[in-house]
Amino acid sequence: MQTIPASPQSNTQGGYTIVELSIALTVIAILIVAGLTGVNSLLLSNKANRQIEDSGRGLAKLQAILTSTSVSGVTTASANGMGLFPTSRITGTGATTKVTTAMGGGEEFVRSNSGTALTTTANGIDLALNTGAVYTLTNIPKAVCADIASSLASISAAAYVYTATPAEDASGANTNLTTGNNIKAAGGNVLGTAIGTQCNLANTVSMSFVLRP
Repeated sequence: MQTIPASPQSNTQGGYTIVELSIALTVIAILIVAGLTGVNSLLLSNKANRQIEDSGRGLAKLQAILTSTSVSGVTTASANGMGLFPTSRITGTGATTKVTTAMGGGEEFVRSNSGTALTTTANGIDLALNTGAVYTLTNIPKAVCADIASSLASISAAAYVYTATPAEDASGANTNLTTGNNIKAAGGNVLGTAIGTQCNLANTVSMSFVLRP
């Protein structure tokens, strides 16, 4: 009887090689990182929008107060008493009152124009001592600097973006307000080119907005 020879057995087994697995894992890792980056960017953008809304309301309230009464001695604590800040971001009371930004890692504070007067030549706005107020935000991420700066500058008398972190005391609030940091001069338009330059000076920046009676 004729026999049929058995088929030779293959010594290879199905599956992925180490190289193929490495490539697949690399692709997955890239997709995960890209996804996380997108989520973080969206979260930061949402926080920046919240900051713009909160600060916009605060500046509007402060402007209304400036128009009706003298605020020569305004501080963060007294501004908090006027309802300028979201209660969820406030810690401390009285002289120890601190307000964190919506992005976290920074603070916002208000000071009347005291310590040094703001002159046209040096500061881009002419504001006598103890008139008007300066509203400041610190440690604003570069990625959202332009949005926040342009939005709040449009409702301010003058605006500035700079790399230093100013002191909250009366003179410190005005220290960095120079024509070199000016993104909106008194009576002028918001300067888009200046915003682009100033916002890209560092990973985080500070910004100040001046209101006048």
